[in-house]
Amino acid sequence: MAYTLRLLETDHEYHECEDIQREAWGFTSDLDIIPLTLLVTTQLHGGLVLGVLDAEGVMQGFCYGILGLEEGRLSHCSHMLAVRKAARSDGVGALLKWGQRDEILARDIDLMLWTFDPLESINACLNFHKLGCLSDEYILDLYGETTSELHAGMATDRLHVKWFLSSQRVAAHATGDRGRIASALAAGEIDAPWALEGEGFGADMRPGVLHLDLDAPRLRCEIPPSIQDIRANDMGLAIAWREITRELFTSYLEAGYFVRECLRTHEASPRTVYLLERGTIELNGLEE
Repeated sequence: MAYTLRLLETDHEYHECEDIQREAWGFTSDLDIIPLTLLVTTQLHGGLVLGVLDAEGVMQGFCYGILGLEEGRLSHCSHMLAVRKAARSDGVGALLKWGQRDEILARDIDLMLWTFDPLESINACLNFHKLGCLSDEYILDLYGETTSELHAGMATDRLHVKWFLSSQRVAAHATGDRGRIASALAAGEIDAPWALEGEGFGADMRPGVLHLDLDAPRLRCEIPPSIQDIRANDMGLAIAWREITRELFTSYLEAGYFVRECLRTHEASPRTVYLLERGTIELNGLEE
């Protein structure tokens, strides 16, 4: 499929963004939707609304962000990215993020920030493995209750990711080079103990024993391949995953670790695995 990436301009395009939000999150109220008026204002005053259109001119995805400050440093806060269900296997999300990077770098801003649910494995692998983001902050129940069917019944905990747009790490990821650490993790060959492993498979995967007394340079944490399948099958189990990963991330990030990687391994029985590393993002994460 041929796609066109560009800044949005027309009322019709902004209304399509509203429709895509309803489809992507299953909102039952428009109170949670970013409306045309705010999208237009953002585009006019330093923010960014970028869309991907198919060959017939139908929008298949968009991203929305505003100017922000991170400890006094000018940044771009990427608040929302959504893709229509029919286009989610076409790489539209990655296309939007790399296009967003180009636009923001052209404005002399080299830091982008956003939050995401660390149990959403596809988003986690996109953010860390494909884009080269890093994180050292876990936020409890950031949005409280929303009207999204994806959030119902669970706390909206989020990882706060940082994308250092001109760093060596991100420049390498832009060429498809994920680095030796990611390669070793994907092959199941990295020397890092398990802080948390899953037990079972698919929608029945349960969290195993949580180890909070580890002191290795790097640690591994497994999450389910699809938290939404688990929610549909057993909400109590989904909540258990939220609670145990909350304890893991908050404990180890407070102890001086940061999140370096999340990927799907290449083993005979693939796993979705986070890699935490001791140190700081600025000193230890921006290069291989």
